[in-house]
Amino acid sequence: MWRFGRKPSKVLGGADLEGALVSASLGADPLLRAGCAAVRQGDVEVGASLLLETRDDPEARSYQAEALGRSALDRTDEVTGLVEEGADPADTLLWLGHTLLARAMSLPSGGTAENKAVEAALHEARVPLTEAARLNPDDAAPWAALQTIAMGLGDRPERERSWTEAHARAPHLMPAHMTRVRALAPSRGGSVEEMFAAAGAAADTAPEGSPLPAVLALAHAEYLRGEQRRLTEEGKSPYIVSMSLGRLHGEGVRELFRLAREWVSAGVPHVRDVQAHHLFAWAFHRSGEADPARWHLGAAGRFYNEVPWSFFGPARAEVARAMAELGVDPRQAPEADTDAG
Repeated sequence: MWRFGRKPSKVLGGADLEGALVSASLGADPLLRAGCAAVRQGDVEVGASLLLETRDDPEARSYQAEALGRSALDRTDEVTGLVEEGADPADTLLWLGHTLLARAMSLPSGGTAENKAVEAALHEARVPLTEAARLNPDDAAPWAALQTIAMGLGDRPERERSWTEAHARAPHLMPAHMTRVRALAPSRGGSVEEMFAAAGAAADTAPEGSPLPAVLALAHAEYLRGEQRRLTEEGKSPYIVSMSLGRLHGEGVRELFRLAREWVSAGVPHVRDVQAHHLFAWAFHRSGEADPARWHLGAAGRFYNEVPWSFFGPARAEVARAMAELGVDPRQAPEADTDAG
Protein backbone atom coordinates (compact mmCIF):
# COMPACT_ATOMS: atom_id res chain seq x y z
CA MET A 1 0.00 0.00 0.00
CA TRP A 2 2.86 2.35 0.79
CA ARG A 3 5.99 2.20 -1.31
CA PHE A 4 8.43 2.00 1.58
CA GLY A 5 11.28 0.59 -0.48
CA ARG A 6 12.27 3.83 -2.19
CA LYS A 7 15.46 5.52 -1.06
CA PRO A 8 15.25 8.82 0.80
CA SER A 9 15.75 11.85 -1.41
CA LYS A 10 18.69 14.17 -1.17
CA VAL A 11 16.86 17.18 0.19
CA LEU A 12 17.47 20.80 0.97
CA GLY A 13 18.70 21.64 4.42
CA GLY A 14 18.24 24.31 7.06
CA ALA A 15 16.66 27.58 6.04
CA ASP A 16 16.46 26.50 2.40
CA LEU A 17 14.27 23.57 3.33
CA GLU A 18 12.04 25.74 5.53
CA GLY A 19 11.75 28.18 2.65
CA ALA A 20 10.37 25.44 0.42
CA LEU A 21 7.46 24.82 2.80
CA VAL A 22 4.10 26.58 2.48
CA SER A 23 1.59 27.02 5.30
CA ALA A 24 -1.72 25.23 4.73
CA SER A 25 -3.56 27.83 6.82
CA LEU A 26 -5.16 29.23 3.65
CA GLY A 27 -5.89 25.78 2.30
CA ALA A 28 -4.06 23.41 0.00
CA ASP A 29 -6.56 23.68 -2.85
CA PRO A 30 -5.39 26.07 -5.61
CA LEU A 31 -8.88 27.53 -6.10
CA LEU A 32 -9.31 28.30 -2.41
CA ARG A 33 -5.81 29.76 -2.15
CA ALA A 34 -6.50 31.98 -5.14
CA GLY A 35 -9.74 33.08 -3.49
CA CYS A 36 -7.95 33.88 -0.24
CA ALA A 37 -5.36 35.90 -2.15
CA ALA A 38 -8.15 37.87 -3.82
CA VAL A 39 -9.79 38.53 -0.45
CA ARG A 40 -6.51 39.81 0.96
CA GLN A 41 -6.41 42.29 -1.90
CA GLY A 42 -9.95 43.46 -1.14
CA ASP A 43 -12.10 41.34 -3.46
CA VAL A 44 -14.36 39.89 -0.75
CA GLU A 45 -17.06 38.93 -3.25
CA VAL A 46 -14.84 36.01 -4.26
CA GLY A 47 -15.04 34.62 -0.74
CA ALA A 48 -18.82 34.97 -0.69
CA SER A 49 -19.04 32.96 -3.92
CA LEU A 50 -16.85 30.21 -2.54
CA LEU A 51 -18.94 29.83 0.61
CA LEU A 52 -22.16 29.81 -1.39
CA GLU A 53 -21.01 26.61 -3.12
CA THR A 54 -20.34 24.68 0.12
CA ARG A 55 -23.80 24.56 1.67
CA ASP A 56 -24.23 20.82 1.07
CA ASP A 57 -20.73 19.89 2.27
CA PRO A 58 -20.09 20.59 5.98
CA GLU A 59 -16.41 19.63 5.74
CA ALA A 60 -15.68 21.92 2.80
CA ARG A 61 -17.76 24.68 4.39
CA SER A 62 -15.83 24.61 7.66
CA TYR A 63 -12.52 24.31 5.83
CA GLN A 64 -13.21 27.26 3.55
CA ALA A 65 -14.66 29.41 6.33
CA GLU A 66 -11.47 28.87 8.37
CA ALA A 67 -9.18 29.80 5.48
CA LEU A 68 -11.28 32.76 4.37
CA GLY A 69 -11.42 33.99 7.95
CA ARG A 70 -7.63 34.04 8.15
CA SER A 71 -7.41 35.84 4.82
CA ALA A 72 -9.85 38.59 5.90
CA LEU A 73 -8.19 39.69 9.14
CA ASP A 74 -7.90 43.23 7.79
CA ARG A 75 -11.20 43.12 5.88
CA THR A 76 -13.89 42.82 8.57
CA ASP A 77 -15.72 45.93 7.40
CA GLU A 78 -15.79 44.70 3.81
CA VAL A 79 -17.05 41.27 4.90
CA THR A 80 -19.77 42.86 7.03
CA GLY A 81 -20.77 45.07 4.10
CA LEU A 82 -21.50 42.04 1.91
CA VAL A 83 -24.96 41.72 3.48
CA GLU A 84 -25.92 45.18 2.24
CA GLU A 85 -24.74 44.12 -1.21
CA GLY A 86 -27.12 41.15 -1.24
CA ALA A 87 -24.88 38.32 0.02
CA ASP A 88 -26.48 35.58 2.08
CA PRO A 89 -26.54 36.72 5.74
CA ALA A 90 -25.83 33.24 7.15
CA ASP A 91 -22.80 32.78 4.89
CA THR A 92 -21.52 36.27 5.67
CA LEU A 93 -21.92 35.92 9.43
CA LEU A 94 -20.19 32.53 9.36
CA TRP A 95 -17.28 34.14 7.54
CA LEU A 96 -17.23 37.18 9.83
CA GLY A 97 -17.25 34.93 12.90
CA HIS A 98 -14.29 32.97 11.58
CA THR A 99 -12.48 36.21 10.78
CA LEU A 100 -12.94 37.46 14.33
CA LEU A 101 -11.95 34.05 15.69
CA ALA A 102 -8.77 34.08 13.61
CA ARG A 103 -8.03 37.56 14.93
CA ALA A 104 -8.52 36.39 18.52
CA MET A 105 -6.18 33.45 17.97
CA SER A 106 -3.52 35.74 16.53
CA LEU A 107 -3.37 37.90 19.66
CA PRO A 108 -0.54 37.44 22.17
CA SER A 109 -1.44 35.75 25.43
CA GLY A 110 0.17 35.03 28.77
CA GLY A 111 -0.20 38.21 30.81
CA THR A 112 -3.38 39.39 32.48
CA ALA A 113 -4.03 42.21 30.02
CA GLU A 114 -3.26 40.01 27.02
CA ASN A 115 -5.56 37.24 28.23
CA LYS A 116 -8.39 39.71 28.78
CA ALA A 117 -7.95 40.98 25.23
CA VAL A 118 -8.12 37.44 23.86
CA GLU A 119 -11.22 36.72 25.95
CA ALA A 120 -12.94 39.88 24.68
CA ALA A 121 -12.08 38.98 21.08
CA LEU A 122 -13.51 35.47 21.52
CA HIS A 123 -16.73 36.91 22.91
CA GLU A 124 -16.90 39.22 19.89
CA ALA A 125 -16.48 36.29 17.50
CA ARG A 126 -19.23 34.35 19.26
CA VAL A 127 -21.93 36.89 18.30
CA PRO A 128 -21.95 36.48 14.47
CA LEU A 129 -21.43 32.73 14.71
CA THR A 130 -24.43 32.36 17.02
CA GLU A 131 -26.53 34.37 14.59
CA ALA A 132 -25.25 32.30 11.64
CA ALA A 133 -26.35 29.15 13.46
CA ARG A 134 -29.79 30.68 14.04
CA LEU A 135 -30.21 31.74 10.42
CA ASN A 136 -29.14 28.36 9.03
CA PRO A 137 -30.27 25.73 11.57
CA ASP A 138 -28.92 22.80 9.52
CA ASP A 139 -25.36 24.15 9.29
CA ALA A 140 -22.78 22.42 11.45
CA ALA A 141 -19.99 24.89 10.65
CA PRO A 142 -21.00 27.65 13.10
CA TRP A 143 -21.29 25.13 15.91
CA ALA A 144 -17.82 23.73 15.22
CA ALA A 145 -16.38 27.24 15.51
CA LEU A 146 -18.47 27.99 18.60
CA GLN A 147 -17.00 24.87 20.19
CA THR A 148 -13.52 26.27 19.62
CA ILE A 149 -14.53 29.59 21.18
CA ALA A 150 -16.05 27.88 24.21
CA MET A 151 -12.87 25.84 24.66
CA GLY A 152 -10.81 29.02 24.54
CA LEU A 153 -13.05 30.70 27.11
CA GLY A 154 -13.09 27.66 29.37
CA ASP A 155 -16.90 27.63 29.11
CA ARG A 156 -17.63 23.95 29.62
CA PRO A 157 -21.45 24.05 29.32
CA GLU A 158 -21.25 25.95 26.01
CA ARG A 159 -18.43 23.70 24.84
CA GLU A 160 -20.57 20.61 25.44
CA ARG A 161 -23.61 22.19 23.82
CA SER A 162 -21.66 23.26 20.74
CA TRP A 163 -20.14 19.79 20.38
CA THR A 164 -23.58 18.17 20.65
CA GLU A 165 -25.07 20.53 18.06
CA ALA A 166 -22.18 20.13 15.60
CA HIS A 167 -22.13 16.34 15.99
CA ALA A 168 -25.89 16.08 15.48
CA ARG A 169 -25.63 17.90 12.14
CA ALA A 170 -22.39 16.39 10.85
CA PRO A 171 -21.32 13.32 12.87
CA HIS A 172 -17.93 12.98 11.17
CA LEU A 173 -16.91 16.65 10.86
CA MET A 174 -13.15 16.55 11.40
CA PRO A 175 -12.59 20.03 12.94
CA ALA A 176 -15.35 19.36 15.47
CA HIS A 177 -13.72 16.06 16.48
CA MET A 178 -10.27 17.67 16.65
CA THR A 179 -11.57 20.37 18.97
CA ARG A 180 -13.39 17.72 21.01
CA VAL A 181 -10.19 15.76 21.54
CA ARG A 182 -8.24 18.88 22.51
CA ALA A 183 -11.01 20.09 24.82
CA LEU A 184 -10.87 16.81 26.76
CA ALA A 185 -7.12 17.02 27.37
CA PRO A 186 -6.10 17.01 31.04
CA SER A 187 -4.69 20.53 30.66
CA ARG A 188 -8.23 21.75 29.92
CA GLY A 189 -9.96 19.94 32.74
CA GLY A 190 -10.50 16.60 31.02
CA SER A 191 -8.62 13.36 31.49
CA VAL A 192 -6.34 11.11 29.49
CA GLU A 193 -9.06 8.46 29.48
CA GLU A 194 -11.74 10.84 28.16
CA MET A 195 -9.46 12.25 25.50
CA PHE A 196 -8.37 8.89 24.11
CA ALA A 197 -11.90 7.51 24.35
CA ALA A 198 -13.21 10.39 22.21
CA ALA A 199 -10.40 10.00 19.68
CA GLY A 200 -10.83 6.23 19.55
CA ALA A 201 -14.58 6.48 19.05
CA ALA A 202 -14.10 8.95 16.19
CA ALA A 203 -11.56 6.66 14.55
CA ASP A 204 -13.70 3.53 14.96
CA THR A 205 -16.87 5.10 13.56
CA ALA A 206 -15.30 7.10 10.73
CA PRO A 207 -16.61 6.43 7.22
CA GLU A 208 -14.39 4.29 5.02
CA GLY A 209 -11.66 6.38 3.44
CA SER A 210 -12.14 9.34 5.78
CA PRO A 211 -9.05 11.02 7.25
CA LEU A 212 -10.90 11.36 10.57
CA PRO A 213 -8.94 8.51 12.30
CA ALA A 214 -5.94 10.87 12.37
CA VAL A 215 -7.52 12.48 15.44
CA LEU A 216 -6.07 9.58 17.43
CA ALA A 217 -2.59 10.86 16.55
CA LEU A 218 -3.74 14.27 17.82
CA ALA A 219 -4.65 12.70 21.16
CA HIS A 220 -1.13 11.30 21.45
CA ALA A 221 0.32 14.72 20.66
CA GLU A 222 -1.88 16.43 23.26
CA TYR A 223 -0.89 13.84 25.84
CA LEU A 224 2.84 14.28 25.22
CA ARG A 225 2.53 18.06 25.22
CA GLY A 226 0.72 17.92 28.55
CA GLU A 227 3.40 15.67 30.02
CA GLN A 228 6.12 17.96 28.70
CA ARG A 229 4.50 20.95 30.38
CA ARG A 230 4.06 19.07 33.65
CA LEU A 231 7.68 17.96 33.80
CA THR A 232 8.91 21.43 32.84
CA GLU A 233 6.78 23.03 35.55
CA GLU A 234 8.29 20.57 38.03
CA GLY A 235 11.69 22.03 37.20
CA LYS A 236 13.06 19.17 35.12
CA SER A 237 15.79 20.05 32.63
CA PRO A 238 15.03 19.89 28.89
CA TYR A 239 17.25 16.80 28.64
CA ILE A 240 15.39 14.98 31.42
CA VAL A 241 12.04 15.99 29.90
CA SER A 242 13.10 14.64 26.50
CA MET A 243 14.37 11.37 27.99
CA SER A 244 11.27 10.94 30.14
CA LEU A 245 8.84 11.38 27.27
CA GLY A 246 10.77 9.23 24.82
CA ARG A 247 8.98 7.83 21.80
CA LEU A 248 5.52 6.55 21.09
CA HIS A 249 5.62 2.78 21.15
CA GLY A 250 3.71 -0.45 21.55
CA GLU A 251 0.03 -0.99 20.87
CA GLY A 252 -0.64 2.71 20.33
CA VAL A 253 1.71 2.85 17.36
CA ARG A 254 0.36 -0.40 15.92
CA GLU A 255 -3.16 1.00 16.09
CA LEU A 256 -2.11 4.21 14.34
CA PHE A 257 -0.33 2.19 11.67
CA ARG A 258 -3.48 0.13 11.04
CA LEU A 259 -5.68 3.23 10.85
CA ALA A 260 -3.31 5.02 8.50
CA ARG A 261 -3.06 2.01 6.18
CA GLU A 262 -6.84 1.63 6.06
CA TRP A 263 -7.30 5.32 5.31
CA VAL A 264 -4.71 5.46 2.52
CA SER A 265 -5.98 2.20 0.99
CA ALA A 266 -9.59 3.39 0.75
CA GLY A 267 -9.14 7.15 0.82
CA VAL A 268 -10.70 9.55 -1.65
CA PRO A 269 -9.60 13.19 -2.04
CA HIS A 270 -10.61 15.17 1.04
CA VAL A 271 -10.05 18.77 2.13
CA ARG A 272 -8.42 17.54 5.35
CA ASP A 273 -5.91 15.20 3.70
CA VAL A 274 -2.86 17.41 4.34
CA GLN A 275 -3.93 17.82 7.97
CA ALA A 276 -4.25 14.06 8.41
CA HIS A 277 -0.92 13.36 6.69
CA HIS A 278 0.84 15.68 9.12
CA LEU A 279 -0.84 14.15 12.15
CA PHE A 280 0.19 10.65 11.12
CA ALA A 281 3.65 11.85 10.01
CA TRP A 282 4.28 13.45 13.40
CA ALA A 283 3.20 10.29 15.24
CA PHE A 284 5.32 7.95 13.14
CA HIS A 285 8.33 10.25 13.29
CA ARG A 286 7.94 10.43 17.08
CA SER A 287 7.74 6.64 17.28
CA GLY A 288 10.83 6.09 15.14
CA GLU A 289 8.85 4.55 12.27
CA ALA A 290 10.81 6.22 9.49
CA ASP A 291 9.15 4.66 6.46
CA PRO A 292 5.52 5.64 7.16
CA ALA A 293 6.62 9.01 8.53
CA ARG A 294 8.56 9.67 5.33
CA TRP A 295 5.63 8.61 3.18
CA HIS A 296 3.09 10.83 4.94
CA LEU A 297 5.38 13.86 4.93
CA GLY A 298 6.04 13.34 1.26
CA ALA A 299 2.32 12.96 0.54
CA ALA A 300 1.70 16.38 2.10
CA GLY A 301 4.06 17.92 -0.46
CA ARG A 302 5.11 21.48 0.27
CA PHE A 303 2.24 22.20 2.65
CA TYR A 304 2.60 22.04 6.41
CA ASN A 305 0.11 22.35 9.26
CA GLU A 306 0.64 24.00 12.60
CA VAL A 307 -0.98 21.11 14.50
CA PRO A 308 0.58 19.05 15.97
CA TRP A 309 4.12 20.25 15.15
CA SER A 310 3.62 23.61 16.91
CA PHE A 311 3.03 21.78 20.21
CA PHE A 312 6.78 21.15 20.40
CA GLY A 313 8.34 24.18 18.66
CA PRO A 314 7.86 26.43 15.64
CA ALA A 315 5.84 24.32 13.20
CA ARG A 316 7.75 25.13 10.02
CA ALA A 317 11.09 24.41 11.71
CA GLU A 318 9.81 21.17 13.25
CA VAL A 319 8.51 19.92 9.90
CA ALA A 320 11.74 20.91 8.15
CA ARG A 321 13.81 19.11 10.77
CA ALA A 322 11.74 15.93 10.38
CA MET A 323 12.02 16.11 6.60
CA ALA A 324 15.79 16.57 6.81
CA GLU A 325 16.13 13.58 9.12
CA LEU A 326 13.96 11.39 6.90
CA GLY A 327 15.27 12.54 3.54
CA VAL A 328 12.00 14.05 2.31
CA ASP A 329 12.01 16.57 -0.51
CA PRO A 330 8.91 18.76 -0.02
CA ARG A 331 8.89 19.55 -3.74
CA GLN A 332 8.13 15.92 -4.60
CA ALA A 333 5.36 13.56 -3.53
CA PRO A 334 5.67 9.77 -3.34
CA GLU A 335 3.51 7.51 -5.45
CA ALA A 336 0.91 5.43 -3.65
CA ASP A 337 1.29 1.68 -4.15
CA THR A 338 -1.96 0.05 -3.11
CA ASP A 339 -0.69 -3.44 -3.97
CA ALA A 340 2.28 -3.40 -1.60
CA GLY A 341 2.13 -4.76 1.92
